[in-house]
Amino acid sequence: MASPNSGEDTRDNLVDIVKQLYPDALTRTYIVPPVQFTRVPYNTDTVPGTGQEVLVLPSSEQLQQQQANIQADLAQQHVLHNLQQLGDSGKEVMFVVSELNFKDYLNKPFYAKHTGKLPKPANLPKELRHHGKQGDFDILVIHRQYGILVGEIKSVGKTEASRADTEVVKVIGKAVKQLDKCEVHARHMVSDIAPDLTVRKTLFLPYVSQAQLQRILDDDNNSKLQQAVCQSLGAANTTQAVQLCCCSDQLSQPASYWHVTPAVLSQLSTWWQHRMACTVDTRLTDQLYLDIVARFVGQATTVSVPCFNNVRVEVRTAGQAVAELGRRLALLVLTLQQLGLMNRDPPQVCITGAPGTGDKLTPSLDSFSLNFNFVCFFICCWSCRRCLTVLTWILNFISKVEEELSPWKHLAQPFVSHPGPVRDNVILRRDHSQSLQTKLRERFVQSRASFNGVLSRSEACRHLIKVRS
Repeated sequence: MASPNSGEDTRDNLVDIVKQLYPDALTRTYIVPPVQFTRVPYNTDTVPGTGQEVLVLPSSEQLQQQQANIQADLAQQHVLHNLQQLGDSGKEVMFVVSELNFKDYLNKPFYAKHTGKLPKPANLPKELRHHGKQGDFDILVIHRQYGILVGEIKSVGKTEASRADTEVVKVIGKAVKQLDKCEVHARHMVSDIAPDLTVRKTLFLPYVSQAQLQRILDDDNNSKLQQAVCQSLGAANTTQAVQLCCCSDQLSQPASYWHVTPAVLSQLSTWWQHRMACTVDTRLTDQLYLDIVARFVGQATTVSVPCFNNVRVEVRTAGQAVAELGRRLALLVLTLQQLGLMNRDPPQVCITGAPGTGDKLTPSLDSFSLNFNFVCFFICCWSCRRCLTVLTWILNFISKVEEELSPWKHLAQPFVSHPGPVRDNVILRRDHSQSLQTKLRERFVQSRASFNGVLSRSEACRHLIKVRS
């Protein structure tokens, strides 16, 4: 890719790329990144004798230490899904950018020659440097008609311990300061092309009700907080300030956040009218809108998602999100218990799983990529033939990939209706006769005692047994 020759060429180049990535940029809502990738602290380990590195899920103790991040991710996903529904139903033309770090704005070395002198957090004016140069936008909405909205998402109230008024006061106090910083940086970043652009602010509190927020702001002991919130949001009084915040009343239920009912959508639209649709920024043209979008989500800015190995992975479009999701699902991920079973002798493991959990595909891919000399016995106790069809396809596919791979080349055999010898490579089909069901169940229970352990103790419909030959 040739380097742009001038600042004007750079701007046109960035806008052209945005039009390619988002062909409906002037007619619909885009969420960037389009998928919320959560922060899960994976560990890495190596399976003895193979040299294969695997990801190991964290222990319960490690997950407990990460509760703050987990709750924050859930709140972020909750808000983003509701904003997506709001944009789609109201045909809003906007980009909703989440978790954009200040330092990632226009930071690509390829464009450094032409973006070096543009307004960035690093060259914040002296009179504004007390706000700090580091931070991020929890939510940055770039709207075609209304300008920019910066928002802070807080998960306070999600747990019993954080529902107390004192805890909410503490969190909102910090959030207001973060909002003011985000406003300063948003104005500065577009000051060269839109110095008078409208920038609004809001608080997203998906687990705090309007009634609780109103009670807190009206409390005489919280007079400083009341003043700070009203001043930051541009509200004349606490009642107006509460209307400008997006609380649990305007969002879907946390337990089923993906289910946005018409009633919830109506409440969310009312909040949107109070916060955004009250005035239209007539200075915004299509070209200016695309220029601003190109600044924040274009190729010159890093739009990254959390990754287990600290590698910066960029995801801008739905296609890129699907590709990254597929890459992560294809990785070998084990629990501590599973890794322990694979490291113990004798190396015999039983895996069970309900339909759709990957109980057939996972061991197939594991053995294939780890190059274990396994003989696999697939025992199907499910009345539906669909799972057997999928299993046959997997085995035939692997056999075609490597005809000489001895552990696999005899696996795709016709289904038989009897258990057969323990060492036979056969796939068993459930027969409708009660006697065969009983025999299969008895044989599985008897053999289970000789295995190191069962990865899932739930009553599964299918069982897969792997025995190293």
